[in-house]
Amino acid sequence: MARYFFPSSFFLFLGNWIGHITLNWYVYTLYHNAIYLGLINFFRLVPILLISVWAGALADRCNRGKLLKITISTSLLLTTLLCFLIFLNGELPIIVFLLYSLGKGVMGAIETPVRQSVLPDLTERLTTTQAVSYHSFIINICRSIGPAIAGFVIAGYNAQISFNIQAIAYFISLMMCLPLKFKPSHLVKEKETMNTKFVFNYFSNNKIGARIFLTSLFIMATGFTYTSLLPVLTDKTFPEQVTMFGSAMTCAAIGGIIATMILPKVLESISMVKMYYFSSILFGISLLVSISPNMIIFFISVFLIGLFSQWARTTNRIYFQHRVKSEHRGKILSVVMMDRGMIPLGAMIMSFLTEYIGIIETFIIMGLSTVIITLVFGMMNRQRKNGGNVV
Repeated sequence: MARYFFPSSFFLFLGNWIGHITLNWYVYTLYHNAIYLGLINFFRLVPILLISVWAGALADRCNRGKLLKITISTSLLLTTLLCFLIFLNGELPIIVFLLYSLGKGVMGAIETPVRQSVLPDLTERLTTTQAVSYHSFIINICRSIGPAIAGFVIAGYNAQISFNIQAIAYFISLMMCLPLKFKPSHLVKEKETMNTKFVFNYFSNNKIGARIFLTSLFIMATGFTYTSLLPVLTDKTFPEQVTMFGSAMTCAAIGGIIATMILPKVLESISMVKMYYFSSILFGISLLVSISPNMIIFFISVFLIGLFSQWARTTNRIYFQHRVKSEHRGKILSVVMMDRGMIPLGAMIMSFLTEYIGIIETFIIMGLSTVIITLVFGMMNRQRKNGGNVV
């Protein structure tokens, strides 16, 4: 199944990145209103917070292969419909784009826990660590080339062509997804009201996992907002050098790609819990170093930001993949991956700080906050290590 699953994931994520960049550019050129961009990304991300637990329970109760096909098909249908409406009348009302973003956000909120929950079941030849790492590798590859493809197509042709390429990528993803079949979960049908209770009980009984989850929530709102503020930092540190931001994002993506390639080997000698806290601290330190006006140091720090942030994020996912039974994996992973919803909230707070105290000071706060938060929860973990919940 892996030979179909990973190519399907590649084209899905590629389509997502092409569509994300194209939609933001197209809406801004139509309306020249930054508030609309904020609304589009809010509608895209808010389903993560609102329906994640329900989506995870759905992944546990239903056929996961069918759910993947339904979500990809719906994304294809929504994007095709948007292409058709743009073809008929390019200047669409903003409500159309908001509804499109909401629909894609709902599909993403459902698809993500499903896709994560099937990773350990792909093949007997791949360990869970390898499967999650390969999946993260694909995400980072698409994060690197997707925006480049969108930028090239928009600059050379127009946004309509870029939307069409997004739809084609979804179609290929759907075709690759059709042969996928997963063993049904043996979970006894539960009442909807039991889902939240089960999640609460899981984290109550797994203190280490609860602390990892809380750490992730906080540092997503501090350190992981760097992608939103990196263009401001590059413009401040290296004024009138437009290519610096693109080069910096490429360095971060390369760091993320390398992280997912070597992480399985690293985890053979370092425990997942230690790796998570260690990489999170180094991620915060890298954010602090990124304020350097020296170009070489700046690019090295951005590379390390991509490396250690991906180590932390991927180790987080692997930890829970290993410690949740298949029949409950969707519910728990849907909650674990709600940490992504903290990124836009953190971006708003850090953008506010940037306006009032400056971008350099904001990056110092981001780095220090990430380090302090990780140290606090890491020390709590060490103090309770002898309490019987040791990894």
